[in-house]
Formats: sequence, structure tokens, C-alpha cells
Amino acid sequence: MNASARSLATAVLPPLLAAFACAAGSAAGTADGGGDSDRELRLSLSTGEVPPTAATPVVLELTGTNEGQAALILDFPDGQRYDFEVISEDGVVVWHWAEGRFFAQVLGRETLEPGASLHWTGRIEAGLPAGAYRVLATLTTVEPHTIEATLTVLPRS
Repeated sequence: MNASARSLATAVLPPLLAAFACAAGSAAGTADGGGDSDRELRLSLSTGEVPPTAATPVVLELTGTNEGQAALILDFPDGQRYDFEVISEDGVVVWHWAEGRFFAQVLGRETLEPGASLHWTGRIEAGLPAGAYRVLATLTTVEPHTIEATLTVLPRS
């Protein structure tokens, strides 16, 4: 996602998505799935149950669940379905899942039945230096939905 698309998403997202960060390394929020009160997309972001250390990989998981009573149609502008960004305390993006990846330039659609979930995973193999980070996970639909969590990386033991 380029900077102008991120800026547009930041301006559009607040009324679409109520997301909050949790110190435990997970977050959840609900996004309206199209204007009908029976269509709700719930996003959750997990950074793992145990805080990683600077020597271990970091696994991020974005989950989208249809908590409504009707099928939810998710339209995508291209082949990308999700993205993750890890941001240091001083505001520097230290890891961006989509960086260097190429996505098919074709419209896509996913149908999420009531009660069903989709899961997307990002893995940082090299680990991260010890510290606190913000993690942004985005469902890259035509109208993107972003959720944020806090990630704490412990020093090597």
C-alpha cells in the first residue's frame, strides 16, 4: 500500500472501524460490513501469547470474523488481502510485510458466511531488537480496515 493510499485509509477508517490496542499483544475491533446492521466484520490481531525475544521469530495473525446474520462480501482492489507494519517507538517502520512483494492486478472477492473467519499470518524470521512496537494490521479491501496492537520484544535470555 503506498503512502497516499495509507493517508486516505487513515482519513476514512475512524468512522468505519473502532479498534483499540491492548498491552497483552492483541486487539479487536468491529467494522460495519456494508451499512446493514446485521453485517459485522470483527477484526482481531494477535502478536502471540508469549512475548518474543530478540532471538526468536515474531508471528502476527490477523483474523476477520463475520459476526452478522448475513454473508459478508469482501471486495479487494488487487491480489493482496492483508498487510502488517511494525513501527518502533520513534515512529520508524522497521518491518513491512508487503514491501518487496508483487500482487496480481486483478479485482478479488471473498465471501465470509455468518460465524466464519479468515486468518492471515505474517512472520518476522529474523526477530526484532528488544523494545516496544506498534503493529498495524490491515485488511486491504476496497475500503481498508486497520487494527492496531502493541508488541513487546524481550531482550535475549
